[in-house]
Amino acid sequence: MCTLRLLHYPPNPHSKNGDNDNNNNSNNHSNGCGAHTDYGLFTILLQDSIGGLQVRNRSNNWIDAPPVPGSFVINVGDMLSHWTGGEYASTVHRVISPIAGTGTEEEFFFNPSHDAVVKPIRGDDKSSAVGNTCKRAVDILRERYEGTFRKKSKDKSS
Repeated sequence: MCTLRLLHYPPNPHSKNGDNDNNNNSNNHSNGCGAHTDYGLFTILLQDSIGGLQVRNRSNNWIDAPPVPGSFVINVGDMLSHWTGGEYASTVHRVISPIAGTGTEEEFFFNPSHDAVVKPIRGDDKSSAVGNTCKRAVDILRERYEGTFRKKSKDKSS
């Protein structure tokens, strides 16, 4: 099951585009898209020339992912992380709205069929060491959706 989305980020003169905002997960300076991981297998992203994509590295710092003409960004999703037993980690990322101009992105989300069985595998045939966490793709997606909306509901009630 795949989805293509065309996203539009209007200019925000208060944006700190290019500010890495290291060690700070707040998104008060942006009306782009807050820090998140994608739920599916992977996402193919085509950025415009304005950019604004930032990725959180292993040191928990935000780094810019500037657009490279003629290239795509590939984000590892939660489903692929589950399938590989964590061998490939989900890409934590966000988008900072441009200071001027309009930012656009084209995103292609690639997901398995809802009935696909997602069982962690290892390239070294030691899948039994990963544990028995066999789930259907739709159940993994449902858990992620419920976690997201449950968190937002708690945030609004406090």
